[in-house]
Amino acid sequence: MSVFAKPALGLAVVLAFFVVVELALGVVGVVPVRDRSDPYVGFAGYAPLFVPATSANGVPVYRTAAAKANWFNPQEFTRKKAAGATRVFCLGGSTTYGRPYEDPTSFCGWLRALLPVADPSRQWEVVNAGGISYASYRIVRLMEELVDYEPDLFIVYTGHNEFLERRTYGRLLDTPELLRDLGSLASGLRLYAVLSDAIYPERDMLDEELDVVLDQSVGPDDYRRDDVMQDAVLTHLGVSLRTIERLGREAGGRVLFVTPASNVRDFSPFKSQSSVDLVPDERARIETLKAAIDERANAGDHAQALARADEGLAVDGRDADLWFARGRALLELADVGAAREALLTARDEDIAPLRALSPVARLVVEVAEESSAGLVDFATILQRASPDGIPGDEHFLDHVHPTIAAHRLLALAIIDEVVEMGVATRAASWNESAVAEVTRGVEGGLDEAAHARALANVARVLSWAGKQDEARGVAERATSLARDPHTLFQMVTVLMADGRLDEAAPYAAEAARLLPNAADVRKMNGIILAETGRNAEAIRELEAASELGPGTADTHYHLAVALAADGHTDRALAAYRRSIDLEPRNADALNNVGTLLAQRGDYRGALEWFERAVEVDPSHPHAPRNLARAKSLLEGG
Repeated sequence: MSVFAKPALGLAVVLAFFVVVELALGVVGVVPVRDRSDPYVGFAGYAPLFVPATSANGVPVYRTAAAKANWFNPQEFTRKKAAGATRVFCLGGSTTYGRPYEDPTSFCGWLRALLPVADPSRQWEVVNAGGISYASYRIVRLMEELVDYEPDLFIVYTGHNEFLERRTYGRLLDTPELLRDLGSLASGLRLYAVLSDAIYPERDMLDEELDVVLDQSVGPDDYRRDDVMQDAVLTHLGVSLRTIERLGREAGGRVLFVTPASNVRDFSPFKSQSSVDLVPDERARIETLKAAIDERANAGDHAQALARADEGLAVDGRDADLWFARGRALLELADVGAAREALLTARDEDIAPLRALSPVARLVVEVAEESSAGLVDFATILQRASPDGIPGDEHFLDHVHPTIAAHRLLALAIIDEVVEMGVATRAASWNESAVAEVTRGVEGGLDEAAHARALANVARVLSWAGKQDEARGVAERATSLARDPHTLFQMVTVLMADGRLDEAAPYAAEAARLLPNAADVRKMNGIILAETGRNAEAIRELEAASELGPGTADTHYHLAVALAADGHTDRALAAYRRSIDLEPRNADALNNVGTLLAQRGDYRGALEWFERAVEVDPSHPHAPRNLARAKSLLEGG
């Protein structure tokens, strides 16, 4: 053999071995990590959004990849664009997706229904490529794929998620791009799935959707004022927008940007934070003034509420809550211009900036103008369409997601701009009657269940933001429209967050009856039963949940708590140990094992578990004291 033949043969044998392993794992049903929940979605180049498929009538098409189903609407379009067809891709985050509804009532869905009526001279293909929680730099990666699909027009609505993702996916973003791409490639292998499941039974995957990300990854408390980071994020946004425009232009398509709009009048800041240079007395004074503002506003004395807000702002001019209170007082006093400025400042000083800041809209306009791209100034359109010139609940379902009517308004404005760009030609028959007919068709396709699911999604975001009263009201509206597992689950979530366990119990039980094979639902019901003292029932639910989802440490932990409360010490210890095997750094579980052993008189065994709990969490509320007590008892013995 030549000097090159031996290494080549060795490499071929290794590759053949891995191919055989992959085939064998496929036969036994191992599913690649990427096909279950892509941990690199939108951050790496090896997991396309659209994959080749064949339509029901045998036509070769591209179809939304199964691994992306949690983030994108199901879409399908022909691999070869038909002659005379105009292919439009809508890109952005959850607004483009259509949240809290779905594709048909998004502005993209409205375009799909309206464009053939506005310009019937051509065939329109409108594809919704909006990804839940997607920020601009992820849209860049998506553009790198979409440019290969014969695009004619890209419509880009982005800007709300820039700061959310920096906190949610910080570690992933800091990973070098080459390593991210290699990780994405590996996540498509079954061998990787086996090893990953063995090493990380509860992998830190990207969550299913924006509101799940909010629930599980970050919350308002995770945000701190960081002006340096804000400037860096805005700079990165500008780079991303320019890259998106360049990629579209080089692919022979046109790009149309939309300025992001938000609820300014009726949605208070997610989080307010005092300036760092305030002394304790000044901070206390601010809190006293905020209480006085609420009292005066509730009493209808808006002039005094305004005076207290101004007094507070003289101490701290960057307090978002004070700016919001000032704006609301000015609105009541009919000073609309000053109110608008105050409410915009409140949004821009929000420490959790999940509504696009004022500089974001300016950047979008700047990039569109310098590149001669299309532009729809949606923020200004809604401002002009609002009764007082300040967008609020009449156009938004929450902080950023437009109503169905506002999505239609945006689609109509996009059509006007597309005509100006020369991409479409307005038909003579295009008028208000034609729009009304399309509207009846789109809105007629919605049922109460769709409205209920949308309201449940809104309630979830409100609950995450700490707006429990508003969340509970919206969740009640959702369950009044449809009592399905989604609305019931969300009602329970909101009530639990508000500490209303007795009220949550019947909703949880109903959800468990409707979804007996859903581990999360059965677990939720079991936890509530245990918290309300019904331990025997809780044990049955949590055992069922553990069988449905045996890899969940949290389920075993709550099962152990219920077993211990019901006097089943041996079974409780076994459940705690299963939980600890899956989550070794759960200080509560470690401490509880020690407690159960101490109750049996096994102080030496308890000592070991208390030591482990203290090692994991030295500030645990019980473990250090329990450890000292166990040592004392052993020394005394």
